[in-house]
Amino acid sequence: MRQEARFGAVIVNYNCGALAIDAALSFIGAGGARAIIVDNASPDGSGDRIADALALRAPHRCAPPPAPIDGDEPQYADLATLPPGAVRLLRAAKNGGFAYGCNTGLRALASQPGIDRMLLLNPDAVLSKRALSAFAERLLDDRAGLCGGTVVGFDAPHRVQAFCGATLDAFLLTGRNIGEGADVAEAPDRRSLEKRLAYPLGAAIALRRDYLARAGYLDERYFLYYEEADWALAGGAAGRPVWAPGAIVYHRYGQASKSRRAIAGEPSERSPLADYHMTRARILFATKWRPYLAPIAIAAGGAQAAMRLLRGRRANAAAVLRASLPGCAREFVTERPAEAG
Repeated sequence: MRQEARFGAVIVNYNCGALAIDAALSFIGAGGARAIIVDNASPDGSGDRIADALALRAPHRCAPPPAPIDGDEPQYADLATLPPGAVRLLRAAKNGGFAYGCNTGLRALASQPGIDRMLLLNPDAVLSKRALSAFAERLLDDRAGLCGGTVVGFDAPHRVQAFCGATLDAFLLTGRNIGEGADVAEAPDRRSLEKRLAYPLGAAIALRRDYLARAGYLDERYFLYYEEADWALAGGAAGRPVWAPGAIVYHRYGQASKSRRAIAGEPSERSPLADYHMTRARILFATKWRPYLAPIAIAAGGAQAAMRLLRGRRANAAAVLRASLPGCAREFVTERPAEAG
């Protein structure tokens, strides 16, 4: 069996129906076996549109990235010739957040025979045709934990959003994407990068089934953001996060969270929703893993709210302030994620 055929993918959709289909078809086109699209109770009807496209009741045309990197273009599978069950839609009863949606799909994949490699793929991301083979090769290292790829912007010239993932400030607990704004050709040495890597970017995360057994499922107390940082720590020292440089992932930044970044490397213009959940998640992360830093995370949120207000972004300031209230930290009970069976 080819290594790529051991992979199953989970794509969580919320109001991104057409993009989620593209993500799934890029995964199957790269050699993956099963893709599960979890619709998190999208209110825009995109769940129905996904169902209609999969059943060939409605047309769907994939959108390729313009002028893709030479040799690393996506290869979309043809909906009309998909093997039975290759792409499946699961409808969640609620929008329980990204971790909830991922876990719904991961539990479904765990019951599939022959699937012992898993990929979490954002609905606003697509894989290059060689990405899955690169993930598979890196995961042959039994010391590998969560594995990230080379995430680039969807639009030409495809500047780097992250070489794999991010570092994490030990005091402020804020992440910084590694290599953001660089050219793909400027990739650093893999080993040196992995020494400072805290977690892979959530746009695409590959893992073996044994990591799921060790770390448990994603902590569903996070609604949006910090799930991957939390999950990387949950795996312990035995499975450090790693990078598959050849796994090119084209990412439409912020389509899922409704935030905007015009050019990689520029400050993002997060939506109030994204600002709220980013602040809240950072406080939850601190409370769980670095409780002595939780007061600092709360104070930092207050300072950020003031900065948003000075920039005239009142809705964002209010969102950050709500997320920074002390009650937010008290909502979070410090316990480990449940172990996967």
